[in-house]
Amino acid sequence: MFHTAQNEAPHAQLVYNDYMSWERGTEDETHIKGVLKLLEGFRKRGTPVHALGIQSHIRLLKDLPVGEIVRESTGPWRTFLDEVVAMGYGLEITELDVNDRKAPDDIVQRDRMVADYTRAYMDVMLSYPQLQTIMAWGMVDKYSWLTGFDPRADKSIKRGTPYDANFRAKPMRDAIAAAFANASTQYVSGRNKA
Repeated sequence: MFHTAQNEAPHAQLVYNDYMSWERGTEDETHIKGVLKLLEGFRKRGTPVHALGIQSHIRLLKDLPVGEIVRESTGPWRTFLDEVVAMGYGLEITELDVNDRKAPDDIVQRDRMVADYTRAYMDVMLSYPQLQTIMAWGMVDKYSWLTGFDPRADKSIKRGTPYDANFRAKPMRDAIAAAFANASTQYVSGRNKA
């Protein structure tokens, strides 16, 4: 498939897109090992794949403070990303949103957690100059797939996109903007160490 794509569109960037998420769990660890093995195989076989697309359906599914989930995830996630870029692959965020199923019912508190979690994830991802593209998987809560998938116990609409059901910007949108601004400052000043 990738060889055919390269023949038909020789200047296109070819991306292997996967349902990766940075949270820690047994299935995540097994999946990460499998993705690394697949990417290594692509290189060995000369498969023309230029970047790893990381769907980034990040999840607040543990009943823990955001900071604790971030601390648990960041080190192993960086190790994985380091291995991917060491093989010469670029990075793409292809479907960013947040599953807030375990976040509190209170909207203000939930939005703050989603924003803080998104910002932490974006800061890690944007520290890699190999990251070239960031796409959200839906921009408005009203139309997000998340509410129908893995519903919240309180049956409320999930709030894992940058804009609420009335198309108003939420703290998640501001967190993304702040992460972009921070990354731009790091790149301009040469402080990016990734």
